[in-house]
Amino acid sequence: MALKNCPLATSSFASEVIQHKTAPRFDPTVTLAGTSLTIGWIEQVLKNVNGSKSTLIDWSADIIGVGQGFCSHIFRVKLTWHGDDADNHNLPASVIVKVPTMTKIIDGMDEVAKDGHMTSMTDEDRGKMGELWLPYAHMNETVSLTFLNGIHDEQLAVPKLYFSQEYRNDKPGHGCLIMEDVVRGTPPNIVEGMSEAQLLQAAHTLASIHAASMDEDEKLSKLNSMPAEFFDSFATMVEGAAEQFHMMAPDFGFDELIPKVKWIFQAETLIAIMGYPEKKNLPKVLTHGDLWGSNLLVKKDEHGKPTGDLLSIIDWQTAHAGFVAEDFGRMLVTSTTGELRRQQTDNILRAYFDDLQKNLAKRGKNCSLTFETIKDAYDFNFPYAVAFSIMMIPMLLMSPLFVDESGKPAAHCVHAIMLRAKLAMEDVIELRRLGRC
Repeated sequence: MALKNCPLATSSFASEVIQHKTAPRFDPTVTLAGTSLTIGWIEQVLKNVNGSKSTLIDWSADIIGVGQGFCSHIFRVKLTWHGDDADNHNLPASVIVKVPTMTKIIDGMDEVAKDGHMTSMTDEDRGKMGELWLPYAHMNETVSLTFLNGIHDEQLAVPKLYFSQEYRNDKPGHGCLIMEDVVRGTPPNIVEGMSEAQLLQAAHTLASIHAASMDEDEKLSKLNSMPAEFFDSFATMVEGAAEQFHMMAPDFGFDELIPKVKWIFQAETLIAIMGYPEKKNLPKVLTHGDLWGSNLLVKKDEHGKPTGDLLSIIDWQTAHAGFVAEDFGRMLVTSTTGELRRQQTDNILRAYFDDLQKNLAKRGKNCSLTFETIKDAYDFNFPYAVAFSIMMIPMLLMSPLFVDESGKPAAHCVHAIMLRAKLAMEDVIELRRLGRC
């Protein structure tokens, strides 16, 4: 369904709440800020998907993912329907609308660059990154959710995809996903770190997803492969971000650590890691690619605090045909304490392996892997997980989730996140000394 003559909203994207209410009928041509998506078009899409004749009589939209969703505008759109089938729950009371954009990640990098220790991206670099990344990310999230929704297994724990629209580089703001709103969910506390229970729940869900996608080569072939040029840009971004570490946390010894791990910033290193499945003849599986705390939604307790019960894994933009254990590095390096990671990695990987075997048997598939194979894969991928974390940490600490009243990163957040980075860098050095990566 194409969009035609949809005026862009004049309201600023910085506004945290956009709300339009009139009685008895709102203006259907009003757009979500920063996009070309009209509320009338969203209404028609949902009615078509659900085969409904109900009428939308009221709506509101909140911008969510503040400080997160670096490659998207993300809206929670609340909807009030009127009609015979509205009470039958055929139409959702709220949806998530996600539109690809590089604006947020570029603004984040520019914010970090203000102190002069990191170079802002040139217009050419921005254009190149957008051309490489956004079509890849949007397509792969669509393919991943379509595949997983089609299996009809609640253990896969992903949101329902109602509709996807093609992303186009020549039409900024064009292209979206309309998805289930997992309203009961909340991310784990990233500063305190994911608990062992939360990590085990994530491992259980990954085992289900990997078992479902293993040996599904035809479906995995629909995922775009990241072009080699991406790794050059990625390596440059990691190296630039690493320059921030000593300035942001001068007492952690990063001036000595960073030079010892600079080899993980090289594009050749990252490409070699991504080529590990072919080299070891490992079966490919659907890999999330950006599995950290903010992309996990767990149940809330009666006080609104996160529990250990996983509801959904979201944000599949970096999904690809990868290898078992790949997602664990990103999650364990960024989202739990370094101490817990060191203590529990083997236990979590073993729980994953046990669940993987059970899920493969349930689907009538053979398990050609051993625990040792999975541990080897985890260790070999660990440098990539650390490089990814180094790239994101300065931007993460400048996001609204981690700053204090002055707009600077809160001291306790800096300490928690930088300690994880320090321990991870030490472990990369040790793994290399042992010949494990």
